[in-house]
Amino acid sequence: MKNRSIAQIILINFFKTIGVIVLLLGVGVLSYYLTMLFLKQTQRVERSTQYEHVIDVNPGSMESSNLIYSYDKKSGKIDAMVLELFDAGTKNMTYVTIPASTQITISAKTYNDLLKKSSKLPQVITMSEISSYFEGDVKYEYGILILQEELKADIGYFTAMTSDEFNKCFEWENGKKKKLCPTKQLLDEAAKCSDESDMNDLIESKWDSLISDVTLSQKQHYSKELKQVNREYIHTYCAKGQTFNKKFKLDKTKTAKMIEKIWEKKAYQSAQNSTSSTSSTENKGTVWIYNGSKITGLAAKYQKILQEDGYEVKGVGNATGNIRSQTVIYATKKKKANALKKYFKNPLIQTADNMSSGASIEIVLGTDDDIQ
Repeated sequence: MKNRSIAQIILINFFKTIGVIVLLLGVGVLSYYLTMLFLKQTQRVERSTQYEHVIDVNPGSMESSNLIYSYDKKSGKIDAMVLELFDAGTKNMTYVTIPASTQITISAKTYNDLLKKSSKLPQVITMSEISSYFEGDVKYEYGILILQEELKADIGYFTAMTSDEFNKCFEWENGKKKKLCPTKQLLDEAAKCSDESDMNDLIESKWDSLISDVTLSQKQHYSKELKQVNREYIHTYCAKGQTFNKKFKLDKTKTAKMIEKIWEKKAYQSAQNSTSSTSSTENKGTVWIYNGSKITGLAAKYQKILQEDGYEVKGVGNATGNIRSQTVIYATKKKKANALKKYFKNPLIQTADNMSSGASIEIVLGTDDDIQ
């Protein structure tokens, strides 16, 4: 009887031990699945990692070549394209508009390869129709593949956005659908970034509304250099070619040479800010200059003049809208605006509570103040 009691005790303890082990294993497994569920819900899922790429995606280390698409949200049809070329070394930013109506004859070899992916693909394709022949995000890479073969130029990656988002970033210069340029809204958002961290946040805030084949971290790699881009040295060009029957025939030789020259050009470097003392700039106020005259380089000339006189010019850029004849000086304090009157022929002075650029004074240059 005594022996049976000991055996029962051993058996009971054995099953208790097994039960504890099973319980611990269950808790461990449950914790693992809960952790994975949490990560799945909180971690960003990068679209660019969800499919097999057809180009060598390359965000670049010092030079970035990004084909930006605008597409109709309902039809998926491409309605605008601009090639963004950024030199992180010189901080030069250039945009080359490539009409969505560009028609390209695909080479025989590439065409035979692409037919395996899309049997309905024509050999003469219009870039706006890419989404008719390829599905998913990879269609934008097929667009790059076709375009860069035509231009004999490397395009590292793409960014695609709906027409509504695209129109917040780019607008047609002078209202004519020929050349795209950055909007004041986009430039002002960038100007408000005081450091690399702010630029990181700005890029991240827009990321979920974009499609790209690079990751967020790869895009943020350029945040420091993007913050240093001078608005006066953002250049815009049009692809070379002619339009026939509403189709754009690309002059691939001239366009390729133009892109090559853009990469070679080192003269865009932004002027350095004045090294005048802090007390001097605090008394005079900070300045942002907009070129409303459309006279090339005028803002840069006034930037140099004001910096030599001790003003801190935070940046320069092009004003949107029609050409201005009279220069307008906006300031939070009229006294500071009046101090700038001597630099111009007959400027209009206006006060404002705050400036979108973050400066205390904004100058919109008119043609009356052209410097020969």
